[in-house]
Amino acid sequence: MNYNHKILVIGAGIAGPMICYWLKKYGFDPTLIERSEQLRTGGYAIDIRGIAVDVVKKMGIYDDIYAKRTSLLSKRYVDADGQTLSEEHGEKASFREDNDVEIVRGELVNILLQAIPDVPCHFHKEITSLTQKDQSVEVTFKDGHIGCYDLVIAADGLHSSTRKMTFSNEDCQLFNLGSYISIFSMPNYLHLNRTEVSFVKDQKFIGMNSDKNSDRALVCFLFRAKKVLSGIANERGQKKCLRDLFYDLGWESNNILDLINDSDDFYFDSIAQIKMDSWTKGRVALLGDAGYCASPLSGQGTNLAIVGAYILAGELKSVEGDYSVAFKRYNELMRSVVDASQDLGAWVQESYLPEGEASKEIIEQRSSVIIEKIKVVSNAISLPDYV
Repeated sequence: MNYNHKILVIGAGIAGPMICYWLKKYGFDPTLIERSEQLRTGGYAIDIRGIAVDVVKKMGIYDDIYAKRTSLLSKRYVDADGQTLSEEHGEKASFREDNDVEIVRGELVNILLQAIPDVPCHFHKEITSLTQKDQSVEVTFKDGHIGCYDLVIAADGLHSSTRKMTFSNEDCQLFNLGSYISIFSMPNYLHLNRTEVSFVKDQKFIGMNSDKNSDRALVCFLFRAKKVLSGIANERGQKKCLRDLFYDLGWESNNILDLINDSDDFYFDSIAQIKMDSWTKGRVALLGDAGYCASPLSGQGTNLAIVGAYILAGELKSVEGDYSVAFKRYNELMRSVVDASQDLGAWVQESYLPEGEASKEIIEQRSSVIIEKIKVVSNAISLPDYV
């Protein structure tokens, strides 16, 4: 049983620790590596919805997640002068229902790592190449060490280096949706109290919220671009890009831009999706954003990571480690929910970044439609029972 039991998992985000939990539970021998020097704390808030809630309940960590959940009470949409257009309260403000829960990314990763105390986890560890053989995968690490594993599972994100080592350009398409996102923290100079404020104009979005730490606020810039941007290879160029696009847009745009250099957690990236016909090749499997990123706008990245990990590990268990059968089933079972999530991500972009300035009617109608669409997508697959 479990003759392909020695498994290297790359990436200590959400998908990586999640699949390590299930692999260990089913008798496999996973090792988790992460190229960062330490756990990345903080970050933006993410949602666990629908069937993903069922998975974390099976793990016995739902109460821990709930205890660390975000606690925003309201969301306001304002116009260029800061006048309120629409306001929502409670879970509806973040498009959540029933047992859905929102948590800061770093908090969730920490909970997941605590759930796998018996799994070796090595930070500041990176691979430079892998070679698939008949009975194993030979992995070369950046420090010169060479390891031999039965299987490799890559959960190293949208820009996965493991994916680039294993799959050809014909196997994979990074599909740019034509938008860019930037997230960073700054002083809570508006004194927001468990509140989020959003402003949309001319296909540009600014959001600011403050939750548990009243001294700090989290800011999000989102915008459409008619062509792929140049001059944004480094943080300096990215911040200049934001200043050029958002200066004098309205609301608090200029004040935020004046404070942007003080941020020590600045993030900037394109809004993109990964399109693939298969997320497995030989003894290597892609998991989460590395294989099927649906874009942050879908709100489904965490769900896909959680459900994908549960299914991939479960299929390996059900066929006692026969990876070729398990990988085939993994591709088949995940296809519908991945396609639905990516469709949602593309739709939300169009909805959230309209031409001109958003009106009260547009905002309220959009919120109702988004809630219904998210509910459908978050339950677009039936969970197999692998017990």
